[in-house]
Amino acid sequence: MDSRCRIDPAEEARRRQAVMDGLGVYDAEWALSKVLMQSDVQAGQNQLLLTKEAVRASHIPELFPELKELRGNGLNAENRVLVKVLDAEGREKVVSLRYLNSGKAYRVIGSNWRRLVDESRMCKGDRLDFYTCRRGDGERCLFLFRSHGSGAGGTSRSNSLVL
Repeated sequence: MDSRCRIDPAEEARRRQAVMDGLGVYDAEWALSKVLMQSDVQAGQNQLLLTKEAVRASHIPELFPELKELRGNGLNAENRVLVKVLDAEGREKVVSLRYLNSGKAYRVIGSNWRRLVDESRMCKGDRLDFYTCRRGDGERCLFLFRSHGSGAGGTSRSNSLVL
């Protein structure tokens, strides 16, 4: 593969930080990565699947402790946390972040996830990097940095979103 098509990791980090600074995001901590599957971007699917292990090993439960609450039977309470989505162009959306016992996985769900996929032109094979962070007003959020097709071994270009 031609290395001239790939973004230098240090340059990518500078660009990511510039986007976060421009959006008023602070205290960013890398949480997890996900290579998009067809089911994450397929028309009619309004959800992004995140494995239980990846989420629980990340900073996400620290920022959203209500996701860890248990019912009397020891199962997760299946709480739904509303999270404001803000993309690099300043568009805002609200999605739900939820753990489902039945699938033993976390999901970002809702029609606004579908809109985000469409407007951002996310594709199978794109890699998403999630960061826990706060906005200037203290609001909890997840910063979402996307690399086009990097999960499929293609060239890497970047776009940033705040979840």
